[in-house]
Amino acid sequence: MRFCDLFISYKIGLKNIKSTIPFTKLPLYRKIFVIILFASAITSGILLIIRQTWASYIPIGLGVLSFIIFFIIDSTKRNLEVMLQQHYAPYSEKRINMTINVLKDYRIDIQNPDSLDMLIEEAKLAQIQCDYIDPLKMPLKTLGAIIVPIIAFVAQKIGNAATTDEMITLAVQVIILVLLTFSLIFSLTPIIKDILYRDYNKYDDLIYDLRQIKLFYAKENDTYTN
Repeated sequence: MRFCDLFISYKIGLKNIKSTIPFTKLPLYRKIFVIILFASAITSGILLIIRQTWASYIPIGLGVLSFIIFFIIDSTKRNLEVMLQQHYAPYSEKRINMTINVLKDYRIDIQNPDSLDMLIEEAKLAQIQCDYIDPLKMPLKTLGAIIVPIIAFVAQKIGNAATTDEMITLAVQVIILVLLTFSLIFSLTPIIKDILYRDYNKYDDLIYDLRQIKLFYAKENDTYTN
């Protein structure tokens, strides 16, 4: 047997455990929030397509207001206790029990912290090896170091030939373009990462679960050194 076999067994176990809460089992206030959020987004979209006026943004404002109210209600002691007892705790129990069963199938002593530490280190190593774009980071940095001086040189030439108003307009456009570009990158990065590194987050899940087992189930190290 190999670590990759254990990891595949762990991934199969994760697929058998639902991490999301079905809409029908959500608390009433969460159902209302989801409905309001979708209704406000759809309504604003339709109004903006038909006619772009300040009234078109009212549903968006109501959605933002409901979002704030939702967090206030959701953070109350009673609702936190309900979510913990009905959803969070049962999910944690199923997931940890699944991980323990996988470890036992591979004859790993869950009470031995040294064995768990070795598994964690092996998972970290495997996670690094599945990062296929990591070798490209250095060439991209080199390319950026070459492009930036060129852009600065071109901007200086444009600045010498442009008026003050044109420079202000150009600066505003560049700032907006940069902000949009970074926003797009940050929004697409998780999606791209899930596509290219399908196992990357799964390794994080395994490492986290191994640490929880080590925290709540493993014995003290001196038990195995005596």
